[in-house]
Amino acid sequence: MSALTAAPAKKHARPQPDARPALRPLATPSRRLARLPFLVVLIVAFGLGMAGLLMLNTTLQNQEFEARRLSSQASQLTYVQDDLESQLQNVSSPASLAQKAYAQGMRPNVHPAFLVMPDGTVKGKAETTKGTEMRYLQPGVEEQLGADRAAAEAAAKVAKTEGAQTARQASDGAALVVASAASTVPPSTATAR
Repeated sequence: MSALTAAPAKKHARPQPDARPALRPLATPSRRLARLPFLVVLIVAFGLGMAGLLMLNTTLQNQEFEARRLSSQASQLTYVQDDLESQLQNVSSPASLAQKAYAQGMRPNVHPAFLVMPDGTVKGKAETTKGTEMRYLQPGVEEQLGADRAAAEAAAKVAKTEGAQTARQASDGAALVVASAASTVPPSTATAR
């Protein structure tokens, strides 16, 4: 098709002035909230949120400090407990008990008697001990000898140190006496020597 054969466009007809619809009043629109009260509510909500966050943060920090303090205290108490358990094991060890029994006058019996529980019979002959049967078995003797030896060495060292200081003081005193004697000799006799 060509542009020549196209149908002519219609002209829009203008409405007639009498044909205009009549105006009618509309309902008044509702008033919008003023911006100032909204901003006040928003600022108050924001302030309350910030105050809540600050209080939450402060509470969490205080709880963290308390947790650290309690953790430190728990570790210290663990060390104390370990130390006390170690002391208990040392005190209740067989060697320690034997040493304490020996110090109280108890001696090992080389002639023990055993009681058989189901029938109540005694095996062996119970004899009293004099304490001289096992002279080599004296708990704590090695420790006592070691402590005595260390004390004797310390006393010898102190005596040696005191002897050296006394000798030094004596030699210093002799030098002072010679110097004072030399200063009191008249010059005429000093040159004669």
